[in-house]
Amino acid sequence: MLPVYTLSELTPDILHAEPSLVLLGVIGNPIAHSRSPQMQQAALDAMGIPFSYIRILAGLEKGAFERTARHMAELGFVGANVTVPFKKNAFAMAAEADALSQLCGASNTLKFAEEGWLAFNTDGPGFERAIAELSGCPLGCMKVLLLGACGGAGSALAAQCALSGCPQLTLANRPRPELEGLANKLRPHMKGGRSSLHTVSMADSATLAAAVAEADLIVNASSLGLKEGDPLPLDPTWLRPGQTVYDIVPHDTPLRRAAAERGCLAGDGLGMLLWQGAYAFSIWFGSMPPMEPMRAALEKAAEA
Repeated sequence: MLPVYTLSELTPDILHAEPSLVLLGVIGNPIAHSRSPQMQQAALDAMGIPFSYIRILAGLEKGAFERTARHMAELGFVGANVTVPFKKNAFAMAAEADALSQLCGASNTLKFAEEGWLAFNTDGPGFERAIAELSGCPLGCMKVLLLGACGGAGSALAAQCALSGCPQLTLANRPRPELEGLANKLRPHMKGGRSSLHTVSMADSATLAAAVAEADLIVNASSLGLKEGDPLPLDPTWLRPGQTVYDIVPHDTPLRRAAAERGCLAGDGLGMLLWQGAYAFSIWFGSMPPMEPMRAALEKAAEA
């Protein structure tokens, strides 16, 4: 089995090249770093499902993702996970989409069907479950500051916070026109009313510091932290003991370390990755997978 497959390598032969049929995969660009295959394969093996799960690299040129996804469906794939930068493309291709996908305009899970593809966003539910597991507190009870709200993952988490009933939600981003559009779309869904959702520029230090002070949960969904040497998305001296800081990057980051040093409860994105994958599995097969084999495989991959 190849570490990564491209469109030209997705041929009927691959369906029988391995001991089990290759009928699931994750599409993205880049994709070689994805830990979804280890996690999902562990679930498939534990359930006795004779499928293999692969990484698929789609080109960045216009229409490349669409061609790749259609070809997968033609080959008989059951479905796919979708990651950066194709989540909005996945939503646009579907005949039907769940409520979260419709609200944020992005999907990370596809289920192929002859009568029309179905699109889902399991990032939101996966995030909610991970936060509850980390903090012991339901997401809907927390005042949330979300950094990087306009990104594919950030918009999904913002929508999940609104749908989960968070009493206060502050969306922060580098100056972008989409920020107010997202806020206006989510305000009608806020349990505390339209005034319980705020926006702030990440370039406005004073306002951002005030938002940090008010938050129970600070989430970094921005790209800051993906690469070594990235600046922190906020000044860690603004943090106070007892706050929960969650960086959705599934590895240790400077923000996570700084938050822990300040007495915060700090988590990485492994929990969200685990639970979004489990919910995707349940969409494809109708039931939740065994979590411990998935968790063990993910932790082993993270250590490698």
